[in-house]
Amino acid sequence: MIKKGVISLVLAAFIVFGVATAASADPWKNEAHGKKWKFKQPKPVKVNVKLVDIKSHWAEKSINSMASWGMISGYEDFTFKPNATVSKHEALMMIARASGYEADKNLSWNNILEDMIDYAVDEGILTEDESEDLAGWQPAKRYEVAVWAVRAMGLEEDNDELFFSDTNEIPAYARTYVSSMYRCQYMVGYPGKIFAPNKPVTRAELAAIIYKILDQGPVGDDDSDDSSTDEVEISSLGPADGSDNVEIDIDKLTAKFNVEIEAVDTLADVKDGIEIRSEDGDVVDIDEVSIDGRYLNIELDEELEEDTTYKVTIEDDIIKDEDSDEIFEGLSGSQWEFTTVDEDEAVEIERLDPENGEEDVDWEDTNVLRATFNCDIDADSLVDAVVVYNKDDNEEVDIDTVQIDGDELIITLGEELESNDTYEVTIKDGYFSSEESGEEFEGLDGEDWSFTTN
Repeated sequence: MIKKGVISLVLAAFIVFGVATAASADPWKNEAHGKKWKFKQPKPVKVNVKLVDIKSHWAEKSINSMASWGMISGYEDFTFKPNATVSKHEALMMIARASGYEADKNLSWNNILEDMIDYAVDEGILTEDESEDLAGWQPAKRYEVAVWAVRAMGLEEDNDELFFSDTNEIPAYARTYVSSMYRCQYMVGYPGKIFAPNKPVTRAELAAIIYKILDQGPVGDDDSDDSSTDEVEISSLGPADGSDNVEIDIDKLTAKFNVEIEAVDTLADVKDGIEIRSEDGDVVDIDEVSIDGRYLNIELDEELEEDTTYKVTIEDDIIKDEDSDEIFEGLSGSQWEFTTVDEDEAVEIERLDPENGEEDVDWEDTNVLRATFNCDIDADSLVDAVVVYNKDDNEEVDIDTVQIDGDELIITLGEELESNDTYEVTIKDGYFSSEESGEEFEGLDGEDWSFTTN
Protein backbone atom coordinates (compact mmCIF):
# COMPACT_ATOMS: atom_id res chain seq x y z
CA MET A 1 0.00 0.00 0.00
CA ILE A 2 1.13 3.55 -0.75
CA LYS A 3 0.88 5.94 2.17
CA LYS A 4 -1.36 8.96 1.67
CA GLY A 5 1.37 11.30 2.82
CA VAL A 6 3.42 10.61 -0.27
CA ILE A 7 0.80 11.69 -2.82
CA SER A 8 2.00 15.30 -2.95
CA LEU A 9 5.54 14.08 -3.51
CA VAL A 10 4.35 11.77 -6.21
CA LEU A 11 2.56 14.64 -7.92
CA ALA A 12 5.79 16.62 -7.81
CA ALA A 13 7.60 13.70 -9.41
CA PHE A 14 5.23 13.69 -12.34
CA ILE A 15 5.39 17.45 -12.77
CA VAL A 16 9.17 17.37 -12.86
CA PHE A 17 9.76 14.10 -14.67
CA GLY A 18 6.61 14.01 -16.79
CA VAL A 19 3.99 11.35 -17.38
CA ALA A 20 3.97 11.08 -21.13
CA THR A 21 6.56 8.69 -22.51
CA ALA A 22 8.97 10.17 -25.03
CA ALA A 23 8.98 8.69 -28.50
CA SER A 24 11.59 5.96 -28.64
CA ALA A 25 13.20 3.57 -31.03
CA ASP A 26 13.55 -0.15 -30.46
CA PRO A 27 15.78 -1.00 -27.52
CA TRP A 28 19.46 -0.91 -28.34
CA LYS A 29 20.98 -4.32 -28.74
CA ASN A 30 24.15 -4.97 -26.78
CA GLU A 31 25.81 -7.44 -29.11
CA ALA A 32 28.59 -8.10 -26.62
CA HIS A 33 26.07 -9.72 -24.32
CA GLY A 34 23.72 -11.09 -26.96
CA LYS A 35 20.82 -9.69 -24.95
CA LYS A 36 18.60 -6.62 -25.04
CA TRP A 37 19.81 -3.34 -23.62
CA LYS A 38 16.78 -2.29 -21.62
CA PHE A 39 17.02 1.50 -21.77
CA LYS A 40 15.10 3.17 -24.59
CA GLN A 41 16.86 5.40 -27.09
CA PRO A 42 14.88 8.67 -27.07
CA LYS A 43 13.98 10.87 -29.99
CA PRO A 44 13.65 14.63 -29.61
CA VAL A 45 10.14 15.97 -29.14
CA LYS A 46 8.99 19.57 -29.41
CA VAL A 47 9.26 21.27 -26.03
CA ASN A 48 8.15 24.86 -25.51
CA VAL A 49 8.98 25.16 -21.80
CA LYS A 50 12.15 27.07 -20.91
CA LEU A 51 13.41 26.28 -17.43
CA VAL A 52 14.38 29.49 -15.67
CA ASP A 53 16.72 28.26 -12.93
CA ILE A 54 19.31 26.14 -14.74
CA LYS A 55 21.25 28.82 -16.63
CA SER A 56 25.01 28.21 -16.12
CA HIS A 57 24.25 25.23 -13.88
CA TRP A 58 26.80 22.44 -14.30
CA ALA A 59 24.02 20.08 -15.48
CA GLU A 60 22.34 22.57 -17.83
CA LYS A 61 23.15 20.55 -20.95
CA SER A 62 21.89 17.28 -19.45
CA ILE A 63 18.67 18.85 -18.16
CA ASN A 64 17.92 20.61 -21.45
CA SER A 65 18.61 17.44 -23.42
CA MET A 66 16.35 15.39 -21.17
CA ALA A 67 13.64 18.03 -21.57
CA SER A 68 14.03 17.91 -25.36
CA TRP A 69 13.44 14.17 -25.21
CA GLY A 70 10.29 14.70 -23.16
CA MET A 71 11.85 12.83 -20.22
CA ILE A 72 11.55 15.74 -17.78
CA SER A 73 9.70 19.02 -17.49
CA GLY A 74 9.52 21.83 -14.97
CA TYR A 75 7.26 22.92 -12.17
CA GLU A 76 4.32 25.21 -12.79
CA ASP A 77 6.53 28.27 -12.19
CA PHE A 78 8.98 27.03 -14.90
CA THR A 79 11.65 26.09 -12.37
CA PHE A 80 13.39 22.73 -12.20
CA LYS A 81 14.98 23.13 -8.74
CA PRO A 82 18.15 21.31 -9.85
CA ASN A 83 19.79 21.29 -6.42
CA ALA A 84 16.82 19.86 -4.52
CA THR A 85 17.02 16.19 -3.59
CA VAL A 86 14.84 13.57 -5.25
CA SER A 87 12.78 11.03 -3.36
CA LYS A 88 13.11 7.31 -3.97
CA HIS A 89 9.75 7.40 -5.76
CA GLU A 90 10.96 10.17 -8.07
CA ALA A 91 14.22 8.38 -8.84
CA LEU A 92 12.48 5.09 -9.55
CA MET A 93 9.91 6.80 -11.76
CA MET A 94 12.61 8.38 -13.92
CA ILE A 95 14.65 5.16 -14.15
CA ALA A 96 11.55 3.10 -14.91
CA ARG A 97 10.46 5.51 -17.64
CA ALA A 98 13.91 5.40 -19.22
CA SER A 99 13.64 1.61 -19.34
CA GLY A 100 10.22 1.65 -21.01
CA TYR A 101 7.56 2.18 -18.36
CA GLU A 102 4.48 3.99 -19.68
CA ALA A 103 2.01 5.41 -17.20
CA ASP A 104 -1.72 5.12 -17.79
CA LYS A 105 -2.83 8.76 -17.55
CA ASN A 106 -6.36 7.62 -16.71
CA LEU A 107 -5.19 6.28 -13.37
CA SER A 108 -5.02 8.33 -10.19
CA TRP A 109 -1.60 9.49 -9.00
CA ASN A 110 -1.64 6.91 -6.23
CA ASN A 111 -2.50 4.10 -8.64
CA ILE A 112 0.16 5.23 -11.12
CA LEU A 113 2.73 5.03 -8.37
CA GLU A 114 1.61 1.54 -7.37
CA ASP A 115 1.69 0.53 -11.04
CA MET A 116 5.24 1.87 -11.42
CA ILE A 117 6.42 -0.04 -8.33
CA ASP A 118 4.84 -3.22 -9.72
CA TYR A 119 6.67 -2.59 -13.01
CA ALA A 120 9.95 -2.09 -11.16
CA VAL A 121 9.50 -5.42 -9.35
CA ASP A 122 8.49 -7.24 -12.55
CA GLU A 123 11.54 -5.86 -14.39
CA GLY A 124 13.92 -6.70 -11.56
CA ILE A 125 14.70 -3.07 -10.71
CA LEU A 126 13.41 -3.72 -7.19
CA THR A 127 13.06 -6.97 -5.28
CA GLU A 128 9.79 -7.77 -3.53
CA ASP A 129 11.37 -7.10 -0.14
CA GLU A 130 12.82 -3.80 -1.31
CA SER A 131 9.45 -2.65 -2.61
CA GLU A 132 7.77 -3.44 0.71
CA ASP A 133 10.43 -1.58 2.74
CA LEU A 134 11.00 1.23 0.27
CA ALA A 135 10.00 4.33 2.28
CA GLY A 136 9.71 6.04 -1.09
CA TRP A 137 9.15 9.56 0.26
CA GLN A 138 12.68 9.59 1.69
CA PRO A 139 15.61 10.94 -0.37
CA ALA A 140 17.22 8.51 -2.80
CA LYS A 141 20.85 7.73 -1.94
CA ARG A 142 23.64 7.48 -4.51
CA TYR A 143 24.24 3.77 -3.99
CA GLU A 144 20.50 3.06 -4.38
CA VAL A 145 20.37 4.89 -7.71
CA ALA A 146 23.40 2.87 -8.85
CA VAL A 147 21.67 -0.40 -7.97
CA TRP A 148 18.37 0.52 -9.64
CA ALA A 149 20.02 1.89 -12.77
CA VAL A 150 22.23 -1.16 -13.34
CA ARG A 151 19.27 -3.49 -12.91
CA ALA A 152 17.08 -1.34 -15.16
CA MET A 153 19.71 -1.22 -17.92
CA GLY A 154 20.40 -4.92 -17.84
CA LEU A 155 24.06 -4.00 -17.30
CA GLU A 156 26.25 -6.77 -16.01
CA GLU A 157 27.42 -6.40 -12.42
CA ASP A 158 31.14 -5.79 -12.11
CA ASN A 159 33.33 -7.54 -9.55
CA ASP A 160 36.21 -5.07 -9.96
CA GLU A 161 37.75 -3.85 -6.73
CA LEU A 162 36.60 -0.39 -5.69
CA PHE A 163 39.27 2.08 -4.62
CA PHE A 164 37.08 4.70 -2.95
CA SER A 165 38.19 5.74 0.51
CA ASP A 166 34.60 5.21 1.72
CA THR A 167 33.99 1.83 0.04
CA ASN A 168 33.15 0.31 3.43
CA GLU A 169 30.16 2.67 3.63
CA ILE A 170 28.67 1.06 0.50
CA PRO A 171 26.41 -1.88 1.46
CA ALA A 172 28.13 -5.12 0.44
CA TYR A 173 25.36 -6.13 -1.96
CA ALA A 174 25.56 -2.78 -3.77
CA ARG A 175 29.31 -2.70 -4.45
CA THR A 176 29.17 -4.66 -7.71
CA TYR A 177 26.49 -2.25 -8.97
CA VAL A 178 28.50 0.82 -7.97
CA SER A 179 31.55 -0.71 -9.64
CA SER A 180 29.61 -1.14 -12.89
CA MET A 181 28.32 2.43 -12.87
CA TYR A 182 31.79 3.79 -12.09
CA ARG A 183 33.56 1.66 -14.70
CA CYS A 184 31.18 2.92 -17.37
CA GLN A 185 31.50 6.45 -15.92
CA TYR A 186 27.72 6.77 -15.64
CA MET A 187 28.44 7.77 -12.04
CA VAL A 188 31.72 9.12 -10.69
CA GLY A 189 33.12 10.02 -7.32
CA TYR A 190 34.13 13.20 -5.57
CA PRO A 191 37.58 14.69 -4.95
CA GLY A 192 39.55 12.66 -2.44
CA LYS A 193 38.46 9.30 -3.95
CA ILE A 194 35.08 9.54 -2.25
CA PHE A 195 31.90 8.00 -3.63
CA ALA A 196 29.58 9.31 -0.87
CA PRO A 197 27.17 6.36 -1.18
CA ASN A 198 24.69 7.70 1.36
CA LYS A 199 24.55 11.23 -0.04
CA PRO A 200 21.06 12.11 -1.32
CA VAL A 201 20.86 12.51 -5.09
CA THR A 202 19.75 15.87 -6.47
CA ARG A 203 17.41 16.43 -9.41
CA ALA A 204 20.34 17.66 -11.49
CA GLU A 205 22.49 14.64 -10.63
CA LEU A 206 19.76 12.18 -11.53
CA ALA A 207 19.04 13.96 -14.82
CA ALA A 208 22.77 13.90 -15.62
CA ILE A 209 23.09 10.19 -14.84
CA ILE A 210 20.13 9.19 -16.99
CA TYR A 211 21.23 11.55 -19.76
CA LYS A 212 24.70 10.03 -19.80
CA ILE A 213 23.29 6.50 -20.02
CA LEU A 214 20.87 7.41 -22.82
CA ASP A 215 23.41 9.54 -24.70
CA GLN A 216 26.33 7.13 -24.43
CA GLY A 217 24.36 3.94 -24.88
CA PRO A 218 25.57 0.49 -23.86
CA VAL A 219 29.20 0.02 -22.90
CA GLY A 220 30.29 -3.46 -23.89
CA ASP A 221 31.51 -5.55 -20.97
CA ASP A 222 31.27 -9.06 -22.23
CA ASP A 223 32.18 -11.90 -19.92
CA SER A 224 30.61 -14.55 -22.10
CA ASP A 225 32.43 -17.21 -24.11
CA ASP A 226 31.14 -15.81 -27.40
CA SER A 227 33.60 -16.97 -30.06
CA SER A 228 31.99 -15.16 -32.98
CA THR A 229 35.31 -13.33 -33.51
CA ASP A 230 38.89 -14.50 -33.19
CA GLU A 231 40.20 -10.96 -32.86
CA VAL A 232 41.55 -9.66 -29.58
CA GLU A 233 39.43 -6.63 -28.77
CA ILE A 234 38.76 -4.23 -25.91
CA SER A 235 35.20 -4.55 -24.62
CA SER A 236 35.24 -1.69 -22.09
CA LEU A 237 37.43 1.11 -20.82
CA GLY A 238 37.68 2.81 -17.47
CA PRO A 239 37.32 5.75 -17.64
CA ALA A 240 35.09 5.24 -20.66
CA ASP A 241 36.08 6.83 -23.94
CA GLY A 242 34.58 10.32 -24.07
CA SER A 243 34.17 10.71 -20.29
CA ASP A 244 34.24 14.38 -19.35
CA ASN A 245 34.18 14.31 -15.56
CA VAL A 246 37.13 12.16 -14.50
CA GLU A 247 38.66 12.94 -11.11
CA ILE A 248 42.17 14.36 -11.18
CA ASP A 249 43.32 11.96 -8.47
CA ILE A 250 42.31 8.83 -10.37
CA ASP A 251 45.16 6.39 -9.87
CA LYS A 252 44.32 3.56 -12.25
CA LEU A 253 43.10 3.18 -15.83
CA THR A 254 41.61 -0.16 -16.90
CA ALA A 255 41.04 -1.82 -20.26
CA LYS A 256 38.89 -4.95 -20.27
CA PHE A 257 39.37 -7.36 -23.19
CA ASN A 258 37.06 -9.95 -24.73
CA VAL A 259 39.54 -12.74 -23.90
CA GLU A 260 42.10 -13.48 -21.24
CA ILE A 261 45.33 -11.78 -22.20
CA GLU A 262 49.06 -11.84 -21.51
CA ALA A 263 52.15 -9.92 -22.56
CA VAL A 264 53.75 -10.94 -25.84
CA ASP A 265 57.12 -10.64 -24.13
CA THR A 266 57.30 -8.86 -20.75
CA LEU A 267 55.13 -6.48 -18.71
CA ALA A 268 57.96 -3.96 -19.01
CA ASP A 269 57.41 -3.98 -22.77
CA VAL A 270 53.69 -3.50 -22.24
CA LYS A 271 54.37 -0.54 -19.97
CA ASP A 272 56.74 1.00 -22.52
CA GLY A 273 54.09 0.54 -25.21
CA ILE A 274 51.42 2.55 -23.40
CA GLU A 275 51.33 6.34 -23.50
CA ILE A 276 49.01 8.78 -21.74
CA ARG A 277 49.37 12.24 -23.23
CA SER A 278 47.55 15.48 -22.38
CA GLU A 279 46.20 17.93 -24.92
CA ASP A 280 49.23 20.13 -24.13
CA GLY A 281 51.59 17.31 -25.08
CA ASP A 282 52.64 16.38 -21.55
CA VAL A 283 53.15 12.64 -20.98
CA VAL A 284 51.79 11.16 -17.74
CA ASP A 285 54.19 8.92 -15.83
CA ILE A 286 53.04 5.32 -15.43
CA ASP A 287 54.01 3.58 -12.21
CA GLU A 288 53.10 0.00 -13.00
CA VAL A 289 51.21 -2.14 -15.51
CA SER A 290 49.59 -5.45 -14.60
CA ILE A 291 47.42 -8.05 -16.32
CA ASP A 292 44.69 -9.94 -14.47
CA GLY A 293 42.71 -12.28 -16.71
CA ARG A 294 40.88 -10.00 -19.16
CA TYR A 295 42.00 -6.80 -17.44
CA LEU A 296 44.91 -4.56 -18.32
CA ASN A 297 45.54 -2.28 -15.33
CA ILE A 298 47.56 0.91 -15.73
CA GLU A 299 48.67 2.43 -12.42
CA LEU A 300 49.48 6.15 -12.61
CA ASP A 301 52.48 7.71 -10.89
CA GLU A 302 51.15 11.27 -10.73
CA GLU A 303 47.96 13.27 -10.36
CA LEU A 304 46.31 14.53 -13.53
CA GLU A 305 45.73 18.18 -14.34
CA GLU A 306 42.23 19.54 -13.92
CA ASP A 307 40.01 20.39 -16.91
CA THR A 308 42.40 18.64 -19.30
CA THR A 309 41.80 16.10 -22.07
CA TYR A 310 44.01 13.00 -22.16
CA LYS A 311 44.52 10.40 -24.88
CA VAL A 312 45.70 6.86 -24.20
CA THR A 313 47.49 4.81 -26.85
CA ILE A 314 48.41 1.13 -26.69
CA GLU A 315 50.89 -0.14 -29.26
CA ASP A 316 50.27 -3.27 -31.31
CA ASP A 317 52.28 -6.49 -30.85
CA ILE A 318 52.65 -6.14 -27.05
CA ILE A 319 49.48 -7.99 -25.86
CA LYS A 320 48.04 -11.30 -27.05
CA ASP A 321 45.30 -13.82 -26.42
CA GLU A 322 46.56 -16.16 -23.68
CA ASP A 323 45.09 -19.24 -25.41
CA SER A 324 45.32 -18.60 -29.15
CA ASP A 325 48.35 -16.25 -29.22
CA GLU A 326 46.30 -13.90 -31.43
CA ILE A 327 47.96 -10.47 -31.28
CA PHE A 328 46.11 -7.33 -30.16
CA GLU A 329 46.35 -4.73 -32.91
CA GLY A 330 46.61 -1.77 -30.56
CA LEU A 331 44.52 1.25 -29.62
CA SER A 332 44.90 4.79 -30.92
CA GLY A 333 44.48 7.92 -28.81
CA SER A 334 41.31 8.83 -30.70
CA GLN A 335 39.74 5.60 -29.42
CA TRP A 336 40.42 6.32 -25.75
CA GLU A 337 40.28 9.88 -24.55
CA PHE A 338 38.78 11.48 -21.47
CA THR A 339 38.65 14.87 -19.76
CA THR A 340 39.21 15.64 -16.10
CA VAL A 341 36.86 17.76 -14.03
CA ASP A 342 37.42 21.42 -13.27
CA GLU A 343 38.13 21.17 -9.55
CA ASP A 344 36.29 23.87 -7.61
CA GLU A 345 36.98 24.71 -4.00
CA ALA A 346 34.54 22.95 -1.69
CA VAL A 347 31.85 25.20 -0.24
CA GLU A 348 32.37 25.20 3.52
CA ILE A 349 31.24 27.11 6.60
CA GLU A 350 34.02 29.06 8.29
CA ARG A 351 32.15 30.55 11.26
CA LEU A 352 28.91 30.00 13.17
CA ASP A 353 27.13 32.42 15.48
CA PRO A 354 26.32 31.13 18.05
CA GLU A 355 29.31 28.79 17.86
CA ASN A 356 28.83 25.05 17.74
CA GLY A 357 28.86 23.71 21.30
CA GLU A 358 28.40 27.13 22.93
CA GLU A 359 26.67 26.64 26.29
CA ASP A 360 25.83 30.13 27.58
CA VAL A 361 23.85 31.71 24.76
CA ASP A 362 21.63 34.64 25.80
CA TRP A 363 18.12 33.34 25.15
CA GLU A 364 16.53 36.79 25.36
CA ASP A 365 18.82 38.63 22.95
CA THR A 366 19.47 35.88 20.39
CA ASN A 367 16.92 36.04 17.59
CA VAL A 368 19.34 35.94 14.63
CA LEU A 369 21.66 33.02 13.75
CA ARG A 370 24.50 33.44 11.25
CA ALA A 371 26.63 31.05 9.19
CA THR A 372 29.60 32.53 7.32
CA PHE A 373 30.88 30.60 4.28
CA ASN A 374 34.27 30.60 2.55
CA CYS A 375 32.69 32.16 -0.56
CA ASP A 376 29.68 34.15 -1.66
CA ILE A 377 26.71 31.84 -1.85
CA ASP A 378 23.51 31.60 -3.86
CA ALA A 379 20.32 29.55 -3.62
CA ASP A 380 17.50 28.57 -5.95
CA SER A 381 15.07 28.59 -3.06
CA LEU A 382 15.28 29.34 0.67
CA VAL A 383 12.00 27.69 1.57
CA ASP A 384 12.61 24.82 4.03
CA ALA A 385 16.39 25.16 3.57
CA VAL A 386 17.02 25.56 7.31
CA VAL A 387 15.56 23.83 10.38
CA VAL A 388 16.06 25.04 13.96
CA TYR A 389 15.11 22.35 16.47
CA ASN A 390 14.59 22.52 20.24
CA LYS A 391 15.92 19.20 21.53
CA ASP A 392 14.41 19.60 24.99
CA ASP A 393 10.89 20.32 23.73
CA ASN A 394 11.22 18.02 20.68
CA GLU A 395 9.80 20.63 18.34
CA GLU A 396 10.92 22.95 15.58
CA VAL A 397 11.42 26.66 16.18
CA ASP A 398 9.51 29.05 13.93
CA ILE A 399 11.74 30.84 11.41
CA ASP A 400 10.75 34.31 10.23
CA THR A 401 13.20 34.76 7.33
CA VAL A 402 16.25 33.15 5.77
CA GLN A 403 18.45 35.59 3.84
CA ILE A 404 21.77 35.61 2.00
CA ASP A 405 24.21 38.53 2.23
CA GLY A 406 27.32 37.69 0.22
CA ASP A 407 29.08 34.93 2.13
CA GLU A 408 26.67 35.04 5.06
CA LEU A 409 23.49 33.08 5.70
CA ILE A 410 21.21 34.99 8.08
CA ILE A 411 18.44 33.12 9.93
CA THR A 412 15.93 35.32 11.74
CA LEU A 413 13.80 33.44 14.25
CA GLY A 414 10.06 33.92 14.46
CA GLU A 415 9.86 33.23 18.18
CA GLU A 416 11.95 33.75 21.29
CA LEU A 417 14.32 31.05 22.45
CA GLU A 418 13.69 29.36 25.80
CA SER A 419 15.97 29.38 28.80
CA ASN A 420 18.31 26.44 29.49
CA ASP A 421 17.37 24.53 26.33
CA THR A 422 19.60 22.94 23.69
CA TYR A 423 19.04 23.77 20.04
CA GLU A 424 20.28 22.21 16.81
CA VAL A 425 20.43 23.99 13.45
CA THR A 426 20.35 21.98 10.23
CA ILE A 427 21.23 23.51 6.85
CA LYS A 428 19.96 21.11 4.23
CA ASP A 429 22.06 19.97 1.29
CA GLY A 430 20.98 20.74 -2.26
CA TYR A 431 19.93 24.34 -1.55
CA PHE A 432 23.08 26.45 -1.45
CA SER A 433 26.02 26.74 -3.84
CA SER A 434 28.98 28.96 -4.62
CA GLU A 435 27.83 32.04 -6.52
CA GLU A 436 30.96 31.96 -8.68
CA SER A 437 31.62 28.27 -9.38
CA GLY A 438 28.23 26.68 -8.80
CA GLU A 439 29.85 24.13 -6.47
CA GLU A 440 27.15 22.81 -4.14
CA PHE A 441 27.20 23.01 -0.36
CA GLU A 442 26.72 19.52 1.06
CA GLY A 443 24.72 20.66 4.06
CA LEU A 444 25.27 20.85 7.82
CA ASP A 445 23.77 18.38 10.28
CA GLY A 446 22.18 19.61 13.48
CA GLU A 447 24.76 17.78 15.56
CA ASP A 448 27.40 20.00 13.93
CA TRP A 449 25.66 23.22 14.96
CA SER A 450 24.16 23.01 18.43
CA PHE A 451 24.09 25.43 21.31
CA THR A 452 22.51 25.76 24.76
CA THR A 453 20.85 28.85 26.20
CA ASN A 454 21.61 30.21 29.68
